[in-house]
Amino acid sequence: MTVAGEIQATALVAAACRAEETRQPTPRLTDPYADLFLDALDTAGRALLAAGRDEVVHRTTLIDGLLLDEVRRHPGATVVNLGAGLCTRPYRLDLSGCREYVEVDAPEILVRKAAVLDGATPSCPVRRVPGDVRGLPALAVAGPTVLVAEGLLVYLPPADLDALATALAGLPAVTGWLADVVSADSARAMAAVAGRAQAGLTLHGLESMDTVERTGWVVADYRLLPVRRPAARPTGRPVGPPVPASRRVLDGVVLLRPA
Repeated sequence: MTVAGEIQATALVAAACRAEETRQPTPRLTDPYADLFLDALDTAGRALLAAGRDEVVHRTTLIDGLLLDEVRRHPGATVVNLGAGLCTRPYRLDLSGCREYVEVDAPEILVRKAAVLDGATPSCPVRRVPGDVRGLPALAVAGPTVLVAEGLLVYLPPADLDALATALAGLPAVTGWLADVVSADSARAMAAVAGRAQAGLTLHGLESMDTVERTGWVVADYRLLPVRRPAARPTGRPVGPPVPASRRVLDGVVLLRPA
């Protein structure tokens, strides 16, 4: 499966997680649109849903809160969601203070999304830009810009992540970049779960934030995800210098700012 295909498949699982959480007696988030996408959820997707709902919900609510803070801090900002998938933030959150919400993803997923959400009213203007984040398309944004990449970085090999981070650091007027990060050990454990579900995902974790920070970013906020994973054997792990504990990546959500 290609990177784009993996992200699209897991976007469906993320929507299923939000839909399942919405049905709980006291939901941590409410997404009345997520159920509309679930006609294509297969057996492997349902297995991943069972294994990862709590983590996805925590991740999503953390990014929700940080995004709303950024929008309040920068009235009139544009939000750019990279690998937007089936995210429904402009429909379920009050983003009326935004200039626009720009979604970047593969053409087929944006077409499906537009059809499913036809008739729904977003809280701010939404513009969809077809493209692959590994070759960032022209965004045509103006003024302060907040970047979001949820459930994306773990699917990018180091060279692709480096290229994306470098390209984003070169954009004008970016105020911050919100993303979830996964440790190398967690990526291996997640890949093992996906393998048992016959989902066949290829995942890439981070040993430290150096990979991103050396391209022109600095970590301004770091919120940990309350997840526990079984230790994974470091089979095939490249040998290198140990990462100091203070620099080691733990699963979480980060707010990056241009250095």
